[in-house]
Formats: sequence, structure tokens, C-alpha cells
Amino acid sequence: MQANQGLPFSAGSSATAFAGARREEKRLQVVVPVKVFPDVKSIESHACCTYEISTLGARLGSLPAIKEVGQVIFLQRQNRRAKYKVVWIGQPETSQAGQIGVECLEPGNMIWENEIKSRISWSR
Repeated sequence: MQANQGLPFSAGSSATAFAGARREEKRLQVVVPVKVFPDVKSIESHACCTYEISTLGARLGSLPAIKEVGQVIFLQRQNRRAKYKVVWIGQPETSQAGQIGVECLEPGNMIWENEIKSRISWSR
């Protein structure tokens, strides 16, 4: 998959609607460790890594605690935490099986600002 192609993260869209669609924003293919809090009312977290990040969302590795599209979760990177919504889950027996697409519900709270800034300055 090229960096500017793939699945858009639009609120209210279903995973099947994403097939063959173009992204609204370029994503950076960066592996970033994060803590995932699958229940915003709980302190229980799971370690995970990103496949891609952007200012609006991310694609994460598989997590059994993520059950459905629409689920609201917290992602934490170092000491920054933001609320995200699961917008798609990769279908079984595909190359994206179990992967999770999330959209930030707090756009002003970008938890991987440092990674994005360093990639932008590195590419100049």
C-alpha cells in the first residue's frame, strides 16, 4: 500500500465502504508504541504499535479488546492521551486482518506531534 492510498477515516463510515477509497490526508508509515485503553472508564490498558499515523487518525495493530466499529477508546503516547473512535477493523483472512483504524475525537490534541514534526523536517 502506498503512503497516500488506502482507507479514509470518516466518522460514521463502515469498513466495507472503504474498499478502494482514497484517504483524505497523507499518512506516515511510522511504528510508534502506544497504550490503548479500550474502555474510557477503566485504567486497564494494552500495549500496541501503530502502522501509520496522521494528525487525524492512525492504523493500529490487532487488539482483542477492540470489539466493534464505533467503540471509543483512549490512546496514550508517552505522557499524552487523546480520545479516538474505532472507524474500521480489518476483515479476517485479509492482509489487514484485525488491524484497527481510529479517528481522533480531539483534533487539537495530537499525541504524536513530535513524530510528525520530525518526519516533516527530515524530508525537507
